[in-house]
Amino acid sequence: GPDFGYVHKEPLFEAAASLDSFGNVEVSPPVCVAGKEYPLGRILIGSSFPASAGRRMTRLVRDFLYAQRVQAPVELYSDWLAVGNVNEFVTFVPTSDKKRFRMLLASPAACYRLFREKQKEGQGEATMFKGKGTQPGTFSPPGYSGTDTKRVTINKVLSNDALAQQNQYVQRCIDWNRDILKKELGLLEEDIIDLPALFKLDKQGKAVPYFPNTVTMIVLARDLGIPKPFGPVAGGECCLERRIRALLEPLGLCCRFLEDVASYHGSLGEVRCGTGVQRRPFACQWWHFTP
Repeated sequence: GPDFGYVHKEPLFEAAASLDSFGNVEVSPPVCVAGKEYPLGRILIGSSFPASAGRRMTRLVRDFLYAQRVQAPVELYSDWLAVGNVNEFVTFVPTSDKKRFRMLLASPAACYRLFREKQKEGQGEATMFKGKGTQPGTFSPPGYSGTDTKRVTINKVLSNDALAQQNQYVQRCIDWNRDILKKELGLLEEDIIDLPALFKLDKQGKAVPYFPNTVTMIVLARDLGIPKPFGPVAGGECCLERRIRALLEPLGLCCRFLEDVASYHGSLGEVRCGTGVQRRPFACQWWHFTP
C-alpha cells in the first residue's frame, strides 16, 4: 500500500537462529550522546559475550543494520538467555518530562529486595501463581510441578539457594548491558527503572523467566500492556503488580496487566512476541540526516 514497504534478507550459507528473531532488534528513543545527535534513536541488537563464541545474529542481517548509519547499532549481550532477545531485559516508556523517556530493565535484584521486604512485613507465606496451579505444566519453577504451584511462597523462593545463585548470574549479565546502554545512549542512573524479575536456568545453562516477564510489555503511548506476573498475593493484591504500578504510574503511565500464560509465556514468549503496533513516524526525514 502507499507509504509502506519492507526489506527481505535471506542468508545463503548460515542457518537462522533465535537471535534472528525481531524481538532481538529494538530501537531506543532519540538520544544525544557526547554531543552527537541520534534523532531516530539507536538500534539495539543482542549478541554473544565479546570473549565467547556463542550465538550471534546472522551476519547478513547485522551488516544490513550497521549500514543504516543514522541509527548506529549497539550490540548487547543476550546469548545468556534461552531465546536470546534483547526485548527480554530492556524496553523504553515515554514520559512528559525533559528526558522524554525512561529505560526499563529486568532486575532479579529488585525482585529479591521486594520479597525480603514483604518477608520482614510478615508476608512470607504469600503464594505465587494463584489461579494457575490447576494447569499442569503452565508454570515449572524449580522443584515444583504445575499442580502444586500453590506451594510456591515468598519464603520458599528466598530459601532456594540454587535459584538465588542463578539470579545472581543473571543480574551480572544484565548489569553488563546496563553499563553499555548508559554509555552508548548517554543515560544516567535516574533515567533507568528496575522492574522486579526472576529467571531460572535450563539444562543448557540459559535463562528463562521464572514468572511472566513484565519487561516484555507492549507500549501503546501511555498505555502499557504488561504480562501479568502472578506474583505473591498479599492483602488481596499481587505485590509485583503493586510495585510496578508504584514505579510507572507516577510518570503518567497506565499499567494494564494481561494474562498471557497459555498464549505466549508457556512457549518462552510474552504478549509483545505476538503483537505489533502501528507507529506514527517522526517528523525528522531520516534520508536528509547525515550522521
